[in-house]
Parts: sequence; structure tokens; C-alpha cells
Amino acid sequence: MAVQQGSSRKDWITLLTIIGIAFVCWLCWISLPVLIPLLVGVLLAYLLWPLVAGLKKILPPRGKERQWKRAAAVIIPIILLVIILIALIAYIGAAIISASVALADRAPAIVTNVTASTSELLKVITATLPADMTAKLQEGLANAGTSTTKFLQDLLAGSIAVIPTQIPTINAAISLPFFLIFVLLNYKKYGQYFSDIFPAGVAWHTTQVLKIFGDQMGRYIRIALIMAAIAGALVFTGTALLGVRYAAALGAVTAMAQLIPIVGPFIWAAVVLVVTFALNPDVILWVISIFVVTQVIVALIHGPIQEKHFPLDPVIVMVLMTVGGFIGFYWGIILALPVGATAWNICKYFRDISQAKQLETGVH
Repeated sequence: MAVQQGSSRKDWITLLTIIGIAFVCWLCWISLPVLIPLLVGVLLAYLLWPLVAGLKKILPPRGKERQWKRAAAVIIPIILLVIILIALIAYIGAAIISASVALADRAPAIVTNVTASTSELLKVITATLPADMTAKLQEGLANAGTSTTKFLQDLLAGSIAVIPTQIPTINAAISLPFFLIFVLLNYKKYGQYFSDIFPAGVAWHTTQVLKIFGDQMGRYIRIALIMAAIAGALVFTGTALLGVRYAAALGAVTAMAQLIPIVGPFIWAAVVLVVTFALNPDVILWVISIFVVTQVIVALIHGPIQEKHFPLDPVIVMVLMTVGGFIGFYWGIILALPVGATAWNICKYFRDISQAKQLETGVH
């Protein structure tokens, strides 16, 4: 009877733990817009931790853990990161400002040419259309200006109305540096929190499950960084060979935008093409070719690298992406692969434990 009561108690504890974890996951999901800056902090902590750990080993006194040493090992990488970001933003900003000035200088000529070309095109179209369709086309063009103005007014009003709802996200972004510092200072302590909150067995399994999730997210991040580095290097090399000004800035923009799934390539393509059109318009067709070649190479390389890090059947990956997009739209597509791989490995983890217990029971 005592054994049955103990088993029943363990079952209840396991059930409550699963419910608690599910509730926390649901809470994180509905709070995702606010948590995005903090998730960026966790990502930066994951990337900076090897450097922090290395500094803790080489900073004097070696082999001894002191509070100032740990603080210095955390603050030095953050300062370096801030300096690099400021220099990068300044360099990219210089490229954008130069392109804007060049476009502003050439704007009258561009507008004149576009207007003339549009007028000639409209003359050709109206000459071949019936009179009633020509009248409707002219009426539509006449109303286009009013409709565009109203659209811009509505867009501006909507953007202003959205600002108050983004205050929590703005606050989270402001607190990001401090959040990053505290995460790095207490990086190794978080596992102890589970031991303090949960029973020993549950804490152990929870820690292992989180390790599995961290491993899968780490693999996903490594794939994204590899793809971003490849795209940035290709754009930098191609634009530098063509003599495009600020080729390094264009490569950096490409690498950063490539980290944004789905829409990232279109963002960096727009920036690169606009800057090239403004500063080196004679090679714009070659830069368009660079965009196409870069996307083809990234697509060809992405498959083998993803298969190496996530050894899942391509059909399963496609199903995960489809279901993830249906459930969570954009974020569902992004997180479908690492979350699906995590669930797969968690099932394998508990299956291995169950098999080990069966073997142990059979032996004894």
C-alpha cells in the first residue's frame, strides 16, 4: 500500500510539473512581443559566454574566482561589443547618408526621366484602348494622388497610435544591457534554481530537457550565423570587385539582414540596390546578378548544413515548417525546426531512460 501511495504521489508531482511547464510556455508565447529584446539578450549571452569564460581563465589571479574578476570578464566583452556596433552603425550610416545625398542630387533628373517615360507609355496605352477604358484610366490616375495622400495619412496616424502599445517592448529594449550583464554574471547559477524549486528527480529531468533545448537552439543559431557570414562575404566580395563604394558596409548589412528569416534577403537586397543605384548606377545590373547568385549559393549550402545539424527527414522538416506557420505564423515558421527537433530529442531522452530502467529491472 505504501508503494502505491508513493507511486501515486510521484505521478501527481509529474503531472503538476508538466502543467506548470505548459503554463510557463503559454505565458511566454503570449508575451513574446515584449520578450523579444530579452531573448536577444539571451542570444547575446550565449554568443559571448565562451569569451567570458576564456577571460575568467586568463585574468589575474589565475585559477581563483573573485567578484571583480568575474565582473571584468563580463564587462570587457560587452564594451567591445558596444564599440563594434557603434563603429559598424557609423560606417553603415555613412554609406546610407552618402547614398541619400547622391539620390537627392539626382532626384530632379530621375523624376523628369520617369515622368517622360510614363507619359510616353500612357500615350501608347491610350492609343490602343477603347475610349471608355481610356476615360476610366485617366479618372483612376487623377484619383491616385488623393488615394495616395489618404493612405499616407492613415499610415502615419496608425503608426502614432501603435506607439503607446509598444512602451513595454521599448522598456525591455532599454533594460537589455543590464539584463545581459546579469545573465552573464549568473550564467552558471540558473541550473541551481531548478534544484531549489523542484524535487530532485524533477529538477534533474528539467535541467536535462533545458540542455536539450539549448543544444538544438544553439545548432539553429550556428546555422543562421554560417548562412549570414556566407551571404555577407559573397556580397562584399562581389561589390568590392565591381568597385562599389562602401562594399564592406553592404556586406555587413547583408550579414545582419540575412539573420532575419524569410524577409531578411529582401531587406538587404533593397539596401544594397539603392546604395549601388545612388553611388554606382553603372553596375546596378551586376549587383542584381550578385543578389541572385548569393541566394542560389545560400540555398544550395543551407540544405547540407541543416541536415548535418538537424538530421531529420526533409519531409518532417517541411511538415514542421507548415504546421509552425499555421500555428504561429512568422514566429511559428522560425521556431518550428528547433522546437520540433527538441521535442524529438526529448522523446528519445525519456525513451532511453525507460529502456535503461527496464534493463536494470531485468538484471536485478
